[in-house]
Amino acid sequence: MSPVPWERWVTERLGGHRVGADDVDFLVEIFADERVTKTLGGPRDRDRVLADVDRWNRHWDEYDIGLWIVEHRRTGERVGWTMLHHTDTGGPGFEVGWTIAADHWRRGFAGEAAGMPLQIGFCELRLDEIVSFTLADNVASRGVMEKLGFTYDGEVEHAGLPHVLYRLGSETWGRMHDG
Repeated sequence: MSPVPWERWVTERLGGHRVGADDVDFLVEIFADERVTKTLGGPRDRDRVLADVDRWNRHWDEYDIGLWIVEHRRTGERVGWTMLHHTDTGGPGFEVGWTIAADHWRRGFAGEAAGMPLQIGFCELRLDEIVSFTLADNVASRGVMEKLGFTYDGEVEHAGLPHVLYRLGSETWGRMHDG
């Protein structure tokens, strides 16, 4: 299968590329940081990360979207990941998600990175709606969701834990990005 044009993308400060084998060490590092994983269901070991990368690449093969590793354009340093992924949480559809390495928090990278999967989802894939969810006490991610235009839609269970669900429709996103 030939690559889709959005396997790589750039924003003002960041670049994203489809997750691959070269990203495993970075992902092991980020999933070992308890500051980060307290909102992701806990740390993951190398075997779990390898299984995740395999699952994420199968998702790419099936849906032409998935997880992107996010790098700082100026330094080339990996700063996190973002994704557009099929989900059944909140009903069948697609979710946008992100994780930024703790050393790069509070720089606006999460919103900048998550904006690309939203653009791809709404402009390229013509999705009507995208959801996002997090643990209720993850104030930072909730703030990013709201800045991106998502609205709160209640509580859901995900991975056996209570989460808050947010939704963003293509019309709302379009109004925010016209002109």
